[in-house]
Amino acid sequence: MIILKVTIKDIAKMADVSISTVSRVVNNSKPVNEDVRKRVMEAIKQTKYRSDIISDEGSRGNTHLIGIIIPHNSNTVLDDFSIGIRSIAELYGYDIIVGLTDGTVESELHYLTLFHELRTQGNIFVGSILDKEHAEMISKFGTPCVLAGQHSTIPSIPSVHLDNVTASYEAVTYLIQKGHRRIAMIRASGDSSVGGDRYQGYQQALADFEICQQQEWVAESGFSVENGRLAMQSIMESDSKPTAVFCSTDWMAVGAMNYLLDEGLRVPEDISVIGFDNSFMASIVRPNLTSVEYSGTEIGMTAARHLIKLIKGETVTPHHANVAHYLRIRESTG
Repeated sequence: MIILKVTIKDIAKMADVSISTVSRVVNNSKPVNEDVRKRVMEAIKQTKYRSDIISDEGSRGNTHLIGIIIPHNSNTVLDDFSIGIRSIAELYGYDIIVGLTDGTVESELHYLTLFHELRTQGNIFVGSILDKEHAEMISKFGTPCVLAGQHSTIPSIPSVHLDNVTASYEAVTYLIQKGHRRIAMIRASGDSSVGGDRYQGYQQALADFEICQQQEWVAESGFSVENGRLAMQSIMESDSKPTAVFCSTDWMAVGAMNYLLDEGLRVPEDISVIGFDNSFMASIVRPNLTSVEYSGTEIGMTAARHLIKLIKGETVTPHHANVAHYLRIRESTG
């Protein structure tokens, strides 16, 4: 048995919080103020504290812990991923520990190391692109892993995701069938599924219908509403104007509509707008937003099922699983 020199009481005293608050942070069981969470995590880091979930040294068999490594983006489809993972994990008797990252490799590797020390039986990466550094650490630790929301390029790691290329292709094709030929795109930067794959679908649809892509109508954007507004502004400042815009996320689309409406333009009469993810925002904004819909909860549930199979030593088939998608037509495209 491991003898712990530092107790949960010590951590609570160092962070100036209650013991129950430390427990909430460690187990992610209830919401905790971000400043409080940082104090607790800093105390844990300084003392190298590990809770009493750790029993026999070197053994993972009794921890019944699954780790989730996920970017800190609240009120997005990633919340649904977490709900799906948690529902299946609890069904099979596993507890969840969550590492909220800032989206950097360094932050993700930190939590991967922490989860190894906490002896999680398996980990799920959500929304990340795994590179060489991830692969080397995962291989070194030998803990089963599943990737959710991206296509895994690492043979040992299965993934559950959406066919973003096809979904985007279909969304842009819908605009073309509505008579649009001047179609812009607000895309996420980088080569992730949200940035690269959705942009690829946009390009393929234009090419198949022999529509020339106007590069000044493609704007890279961050994920916030304000980012989407600024991207739409840059597109509309070009010499010629589009009649429709396809956006990588709903939040970008809401920002685009905000800019258009502020400028006195009508949606969809002057410009049609399509988003992606069918988040709760899509049915709240006015006009209601047309969006690509899929189940983030299903992605999370499937990822958790795959991980539990790996933990049990079973084979996961298919190695890369897609969930269904369809276009939810609303007012923003007429």
